[in-house]
Amino acid sequence: MRIGERNNTMIGFYIKKSFFDGWDNLISIVLVNVCLVGVLAIGYGAYSLFQVNIAVGILALLVWYVFLHICLGGVAFFAKEYAWYKRPSFADFWTHTKEALPYSLNLAWMNAVLILLMTVVIPFYMSMNSIIGTIIVALLFWITIISIISLMYFLPVCAQLRDTPLKALKKSFILFLDNVGFSIFLFFYTIFNAGLSIVTALLVPGASSILLSHQIALKLLMYKYDYLEENPETDRKHIPWSVLFLDEREKVGQRSLKGMIFPWKE
Repeated sequence: MRIGERNNTMIGFYIKKSFFDGWDNLISIVLVNVCLVGVLAIGYGAYSLFQVNIAVGILALLVWYVFLHICLGGVAFFAKEYAWYKRPSFADFWTHTKEALPYSLNLAWMNAVLILLMTVVIPFYMSMNSIIGTIIVALLFWITIISIISLMYFLPVCAQLRDTPLKALKKSFILFLDNVGFSIFLFFYTIFNAGLSIVTALLVPGASSILLSHQIALKLLMYKYDYLEENPETDRKHIPWSVLFLDEREKVGQRSLKGMIFPWKE
């Protein structure tokens, strides 16, 4: 049984590459996920400090929140290497974490704003029970949803394009607006993987595989922009994905289920 032999569309090949890149680095991904589960456990410990002292609990949670984003930034930069078919060592993780640090800190405050909107601001306007409140809630709701989807591109843009945080944020929203259909798919694909991760105790696919899938999404989208730069008169609605992905498709290869599980028998 051959998998993905006819995946000529952007989404089709994206799913195939995400799966195989995750499979090829499964052991490393699981080990990184184990570490991230440990980080979550630290968060639970910080939350438990509320029973000792509220001020201490708040401070501990804030420190943990920043630490969590530093770890996620490092994992995202580390996972980028998998999308380029590299095999980084765990010693490289610290280098990637330092490279990602300014972006991780910026992502932390941006996510904090979204959390504040969802938990405080929107509920406040909902409680007004007025037309103005309803309009504001609707506006803030869509701003939040668009921001959440757009921010999936933030770390990939930072890792691959190395722009300033502000430019990376701007490009993240541009990527969403220019690829609405794929971005919405990526959002639900992320939710699906998150749900699957819960079933597997956050080990597979887990946060590292999800961050890898975001890196892959940007990598494949950049083929489109490179092509449009070379062919400015091209109809943007008819991108020849099958041609653009020839090299990627060759690197991913065609695999059988038997070959994936027992590669030495192929």
